[in-house]
Amino acid sequence: GERFFLMAVNDNNVSKRGLDILMRIVNPRDKVRLVYFANHDISSPQEKSMIHDYYTKELQEVGPPNSEFKIVDCPPHTTLSNSIVNYANESTADVFAIAPRAARNPSSITTEILNNVLITVLLCK
Repeated sequence: GERFFLMAVNDNNVSKRGLDILMRIVNPRDKVRLVYFANHDISSPQEKSMIHDYYTKELQEVGPPNSEFKIVDCPPHTTLSNSIVNYANESTADVFAIAPRAARNPSSITTEILNNVLITVLLCK
């Protein structure tokens, strides 16, 4: 049957490579939702629209038919990692994919996600 993959993305190359990795795992019947968590302080409208255009085009080219890109604005008094964890846990997704930067120690966001997301977490690296 189909599976529902949720992936947090942003505009860096690590994230773009992570999507390539995810696409090798996904079957045509699966559902894919890419989510950019926009930080109210940092994300400009231009940046949002560039990210939107890039991932929408990628999904049209390589994604399964049932795929979408979404921007989620982080609430003002919430940390980025809390916003991501809450979104993943409230979703009906089977798998939550992230593309962490290559580092000796995982970042605090990666650690928060691994410790607090209740569904399967896939590290695409």
